[in-house]
Amino acid sequence: MPLEGYLFPDTYAVAAGAQMDDILKLFLANFKKKAVEEIGEEDIFETITIASLIEKEVISYEDKRLVSGIMRNRLKIGMPLQIDATITYLTGRRSVNIPILETRIKSPYNTYVNTGLPIGPISNPGIDSIRAAMDPKENDYFYYLSKPTGETVFSRTLEEHNYAKNKYLR
Repeated sequence: MPLEGYLFPDTYAVAAGAQMDDILKLFLANFKKKAVEEIGEEDIFETITIASLIEKEVISYEDKRLVSGIMRNRLKIGMPLQIDATITYLTGRRSVNIPILETRIKSPYNTYVNTGLPIGPISNPGIDSIRAAMDPKENDYFYYLSKPTGETVFSRTLEEHNYAKNKYLR
């Protein structure tokens, strides 16, 4: 099982000379204590996958809940999630300007070409992202973008979203 998504980000006391297996066991035990007990065993994969996307997309807890709601809105109607963080996960580039060619990469992680969730988490989400994935805020948005300031702009329609992109990202 890949460990992406299941290594809980936290502060750990690790003894000098500790073996990698022992460190991984420490991370996984903390994940079980903090995440699995909150989520429950049966919903873990979907919740952590959504939380990992949220973790890479927005900063504030309220925005995370709204983005979680947007993801649910898109999933409900079969609309691709189109999450830029899945592209940067694939390319390893740290850029907010995703070239169109990169959105066409064939990969089960690419949320531009595939509908539904990617095949697994793309990051190790913190507790706020996990809670937001479990408690999405209902809304009628389908789009969002992050301004260079970190503020999130939400849009109901593609036209509103394109207007926001031209206003804040050009």
